[in-house]
Amino acid sequence: MIIKTRREKFGGIVFFEKPGFVGYVNSAMADAIGIKKNRNAHYIDAVFASPLDAHFAVTTRCNMYCKGCYNTIKSDANVDIDLNKAKRIIDNLAALFVLSVSFGGGEPTLYPDIIELAEYARSKNILPNMTTNGLTMDAEFAKKCRVFGNVHFSIHKPADMEIAFRAAKIYRKYTGKKAGLNLLITTETYPLLEEIIKKSRKSAFNKILFLRYKQTNKNVGIDGLSMDDKMPLLFDKLKHLQRKCRLKFLFDCSSMQELAFSGSVSARLLKKVDANGCFGGNMYIAIDVNGRYKPCSFWGETAGDAEFLNFDNWITNPKLVEFRNYRVSDRCMNCDYGELCNGGCRLKYLECKI
Repeated sequence: MIIKTRREKFGGIVFFEKPGFVGYVNSAMADAIGIKKNRNAHYIDAVFASPLDAHFAVTTRCNMYCKGCYNTIKSDANVDIDLNKAKRIIDNLAALFVLSVSFGGGEPTLYPDIIELAEYARSKNILPNMTTNGLTMDAEFAKKCRVFGNVHFSIHKPADMEIAFRAAKIYRKYTGKKAGLNLLITTETYPLLEEIIKKSRKSAFNKILFLRYKQTNKNVGIDGLSMDDKMPLLFDKLKHLQRKCRLKFLFDCSSMQELAFSGSVSARLLKKVDANGCFGGNMYIAIDVNGRYKPCSFWGETAGDAEFLNFDNWITNPKLVEFRNYRVSDRCMNCDYGELCNGGCRLKYLECKI
């Protein structure tokens, strides 16, 4: 089991794998429990000394190629990150006291060394997680998945439902763990929302992460999937549905601006449950199949080689600094939700309506 602590400007972080827990403590408590400062780290206001989690795309290979995918299309060449380079990146993340790494793709289970890489991350005291479409999940592979702290199965279109629910049951049977469900909200999945939640409640899932459909240079021109104009309706519907189940509902960071605008949940409650908007290039970092890092998995521009990321350029890299400081609107600083929303999704560039 992985247990970690690390120092921050505000005090420190306490991290447990079981039960899953990330806690923030003030400086007095950090001193009391012996969380020491790293002499190479920089402790400044509003920026973590290093990422908490790294989203690591290990392959462009996929066995689905979903319509509207933000990351992989059929015309892309099949690329896997070199295993030795991936391990060197893990070494570097360990040196930066990163807490967890979330493997994705493409479809990460098609990366031939995914289990070895996950085992290596765990050996370096970094919690390995994975998001998969579940198509390759069988008994033999499920047993190997015990190495992961968390596994999430994705539903991006109606045809994925049967695959995800089947895979989650197999995963639970051979690992003893419940999985998370990543549900992409589109015009195709929205009509099935109640059915998906009902089945999730009765199956091997313990939480649902609702993902907003986003456009990148990979899916530009794909029309008819976005639910942006119906986000308030979505939040109202989910608020009603959650009363009927015990599943934990989570929202991705790009939804925070609309969640604030809808008024469905108070800023006070969102803060209490640690809901956040965009913290890319701060709390999180993304790494592509070439080992290049960027502030967000959806962001097109990289900022350097993750193998050589250090405490200095984490704080001073101009591309990361610009990303962190971006604000959708000048009104952000006077908004009750401003601290949580943190400027809105950088991909949207929409004028805030609050």
